[in-house]
Parts: sequence; C-alpha cells; structure tokens
Amino acid sequence: MASPEAEKFAELLRSAPPMAELPLAEQRAAGEHAEDMTTIPPGVSYSAVQDRVRIDLAADAQVPPDGVEFTAAHPVRGLWAVPPAAPADRALLYLFGGGHVITSVAARRRFAGHLALAAGVRVLALDYPLAPEHPFPADVNAAVDGYDWLLEQRFPATGIALAGESSGGGLVLSTLLELHRRDLPRPAAAYLMSPWADLTCSGASFDRRADVDLECSRSSLLRMAAQYLAGHDPADVAASPALAGPSRLAAACPSLFVQVGGDEVLLDDSVTVTRSAGVGGTRVRLEIWPEMQHFFQLGVGVYPEAQEALDAAGEWLARRLDVTRT
Repeated sequence: MASPEAEKFAELLRSAPPMAELPLAEQRAAGEHAEDMTTIPPGVSYSAVQDRVRIDLAADAQVPPDGVEFTAAHPVRGLWAVPPAAPADRALLYLFGGGHVITSVAARRRFAGHLALAAGVRVLALDYPLAPEHPFPADVNAAVDGYDWLLEQRFPATGIALAGESSGGGLVLSTLLELHRRDLPRPAAAYLMSPWADLTCSGASFDRRADVDLECSRSSLLRMAAQYLAGHDPADVAASPALAGPSRLAAACPSLFVQVGGDEVLLDDSVTVTRSAGVGGTRVRLEIWPEMQHFFQLGVGVYPEAQEALDAAGEWLARRLDVTRT
C-alpha cells in the first residue's frame, strides 16, 4: 500500500486541475513550480558558466535569467549539481521532462541535487530547446551535443550515465539511438523514470490506468506530441524509441534501470522498452511501484517512496559508474 504521505499528496492532485490539460502558457507557468514541495538537497553545490565567467550559486538560488552557457565546440546550456566528494571523472547527464513543451533547468534544480546525492556523482542538468518553438529533433541534437561536450571535457564514456523522466526519459532513449547512429561511444548506463517513449500513445495502459492516473491522459499527451512533432510521423522510432524493436534498442542502449508508477497511463511504455531492450540483449531492471503516480520520485521529502526509489537508483548508478558513495 502507498504510504499515508503519498495518499495525502494524491488527494492534492485529485483536487487540482490536471496541469497537462491547461493551455500551454499556463502549463509552462505551473511547471516552474513543480518541485516547490521537493526538499532542498543538503550539501549540494551548484555552478554554471555564463558569459564565460564561472559563478557559484547558493544552495537554493535561482538559475540566472539568461540561462547558463558553456563555451566549447558544442555550446551547451545547463547547470552542474555537485554532491560532496564527487569524483572528477564521473558525470550524469540529466534531461528533464515536460512533454517536450514545458519545464526548465530551474524547475528541476532541487531534483538534480537529490539525484547527485543518491548516485554520488556530479549531475549536468541540460537546458535544451522546447517545442513548439523548437520542434523535433532540436532537443535530440542538443542532448547529443551535451553528451559530446562531456566527452570533450575528458569525461570518459564509461564514466557517464544518462537520466531522464517522462519525455526526458524518452529523450534519453532517442539520444542513445542518435549516438549509435553517429557512431559515438556508448555511455555506461541510463536511468529512466516513467519514460514517455511512444508518441503514438498506443499502450494498453492508456485505457487500463485512465481512471487512476491523476496527471496524464492520452488526449493531453497526444496534444503535446503534436506540438513537439510539428507534422513529423509519431511512429518514427527516432521520436518514439519504444517502437524501435529489440535489436535496434539493444544496439544503442547500455544497461537500463527503469522505474514507473503502477497507476500511470505510461506504464506500458516502460514495460515495452525494458522488454525490447532485454530481449535484444541489454541488461535491464524494471521496477513498478504500486499506487504511485507519474514521476513520483519528484516527491523527495514529501513521501518516503520517492527517496526509496532514488536510493535504489543511486546505488545502481554508482555500481555502473564504479563510484564509492560516502
């Protein structure tokens, strides 16, 4: 059974209008407050590069309004979240979710810190372009550039993992497919939280879980998919990696750890991805958390399941990156 704290949070979701049903401008405004209840990660330092000058941000400061920019062969935007005693040669590239159309690095600042603490490595929260202003594959190209930038900074591929939730989880998979297509070295691992990886929204769980999912629906996600794809075929595996099939997924994917809530309409996306990659030969781990909602890990400090899930993921990532956590 879900904890009392998780039940209380679910009641809050039931009483609020689903964010995914709001107009885009209101979605974006609401999305910036998604982690308001997430606790501040202790001991994490944040740093960024802006106008080629390194700045250190206080524990709960906001990202500079003009964003964060790294100057390199592949300019990227983002924010480092660094836990105590983080090894210098290990990094986690984190891609936030938001249906490809909302959310920002600032709205995932605390969560990036918790992810860094759990794994014991520095996290680069990547700021990538959103649709509909920047439709597919702009975000895929930005994520590939972010990974390539880490390689340029002499992080070995074996010392890099990718992570993402919701559309960010799907973006992780699309990025892995593109890295493989470009013959770039494969990272050590990937951690996916409730990945949205089939933009046709064809999974049976869209019907089976429609009455219990308090955050997502087929109609709202199809609307976001249309904004993101701008006429591109949603069945293209580059945009819907869950449709790629076992051999193609396994060729591109390192070890995968996938967590998903049992009450999500996106449940089948996780099941399909792990089954296909596993059948193809990738080492996979799937956790289905009963009675949990979409991207429940964001509730760190609100309900215990979030911290338990992150602890499990952090231990798994640390093993894959050969990191000894303090």
